[in-house]
Amino acid sequence: MIDAIPESSDDSNDSNIKKENETDDNNIDNIDDIDMNDSLRANICDSWSPSGSKWKDFLHFAGPGWLISIAYVDPGNYQADIQAGATSGYSLLCIIWWTTILSMYVQILCVRLAQYGGLSLAEVQAKYATSDAMRYFNWFIAEFSTVITDLPEVIGIGIALQLFFNWPYWIGVVLSLLTTMLFLLTVNYGIRILETVVAGFLGIMGIVLFIELGFIGVDFDAMMRGWTIGIVDLESKDVFSILGVCGAVVMPHNLYLHSGASKSHAVSREYVEDAVFYSSIEPILPVLVTFAINLAVVCIAARSLYGNGIENVENVGLTDFCPYFKGMASGGCVLWGIALLSAGQSSAITTTYTGQYVMDGFLNLQLSVRVRAIVTRLIAITPCVIVSLLFPNKLNLIINVVNALISFLLPFAFTPLVKFNCNETVMGDKYVIKGIQKYVLHGFAFCVWLINAFGLSVKGGGFFGDMRQNKNYSLKFVFLEVFIQSFYAWWNWNCITYDIHSDSGPLLEENDYDYDNDDGVASNYVDEQKSVNNATTTSTRLDSDLSSSDKENAFDNNDLSFVISDELEII
Repeated sequence: MIDAIPESSDDSNDSNIKKENETDDNNIDNIDDIDMNDSLRANICDSWSPSGSKWKDFLHFAGPGWLISIAYVDPGNYQADIQAGATSGYSLLCIIWWTTILSMYVQILCVRLAQYGGLSLAEVQAKYATSDAMRYFNWFIAEFSTVITDLPEVIGIGIALQLFFNWPYWIGVVLSLLTTMLFLLTVNYGIRILETVVAGFLGIMGIVLFIELGFIGVDFDAMMRGWTIGIVDLESKDVFSILGVCGAVVMPHNLYLHSGASKSHAVSREYVEDAVFYSSIEPILPVLVTFAINLAVVCIAARSLYGNGIENVENVGLTDFCPYFKGMASGGCVLWGIALLSAGQSSAITTTYTGQYVMDGFLNLQLSVRVRAIVTRLIAITPCVIVSLLFPNKLNLIINVVNALISFLLPFAFTPLVKFNCNETVMGDKYVIKGIQKYVLHGFAFCVWLINAFGLSVKGGGFFGDMRQNKNYSLKFVFLEVFIQSFYAWWNWNCITYDIHSDSGPLLEENDYDYDNDDGVASNYVDEQKSVNNATTTSTRLDSDLSSSDKENAFDNNDLSFVISDELEII
């Protein structure tokens, strides 16, 4: 959290707080005994301020960028890259490049919301939902986006283990639960360890793919043409591939992940602009690394598949790509398996974290990290087991559909991100995006919706446009298409235009998490959110009332008695 309510705003409550807690205050000596979430405990223990070294300050905020960058190179991305290279050669490189560049700005919006607004995307959608029904609907879409994003990840692990041991796909899918939980145990040793593990997986992917690319070579002139002006060579048949690329690069779950991860760094209000700067530039290197990896996969597919007279090239995907790793003969499948395993495992870790942020933000579930991890993994892995058992020969097609579906779901996360960044009630007058930049962002959100609405109905988009070519297409599908398109348009328009009513003012000044009960949001959810804010107030007072040495000595000894006496309202 960035800042909290001025001390004067709590004066009227001090006597009541003391009475409620006077019997318990002397019994709490250890920070682990307090019922608070992990990020709040971190806020109380450590609030960042500039060290005087820009390099050291940058490293303090390094980490979330590597976590979110994995979404750019998960098995779903590999599938989209293979399809792009196999069916369009190098032409789709320009689409991959510009979606990657634009995604950097999207990540900046996530950082701004988390640091200036003090809320993750899930939290702000829940707080300002127009009704309970809308809050639960938005939660379902976010949860659904995360679950289907996990389909390619665990399928990728299953394919990798099939390449290594010739096991059925479903065995690898089930084992992905165990391997993911093992990696999540590293959280016990700090989030930095997990971030390092994920960055290591990213490095493995890059090394493996560029080794193969070095063996088979690349048509440099064709690659540069595709990278710069490849869009001029695209045709209507490439619409489905374009949607797949867009969905694979800019994933809705990533917006929830990055906004939630950015909140893990406690920052004093006076230094919040520095924090936003460092957090905004930190993802640049990881994202550029992921573009290089995607470029390598597209180039391998284009070199090995495009224009080589191979039949049914549009059906080639994760399950049967290893024979086209020609550089190392039989070792090519080993390289491809390593790349898939690294991509699938690291992505499964990050989607687990996303599931936690989504549940916490929308539903305010008070579960331990371990329980939440198990629940989210079981929710995600169940459909993957069913798919790998019932449709083992359709895995490539399923991943293609998932990529296009993720693109279709993107506006349900991106449009709210734009809306709240441009809203003064959420961001405050100082940090709200206004003027020409606001209208550009609204135009950007409109284009994201329009492209996906177009892809839903046009021939080549993989959905209703293609279904109309089937003789079994009936009137019920027409009504379904009209209903989905109408709701899709209404939801995005309503999200951008509805007024936010709040008596609390800008969150940076009064982050009291109060809801407008006239809009029908449950009061018990208000109370639960207020407890988080009250604890944040304690964190701010701790920063202001104690010297750095006092805080360091106190927490080294796990002594919280100086905080508990009159202040802590969350017991």
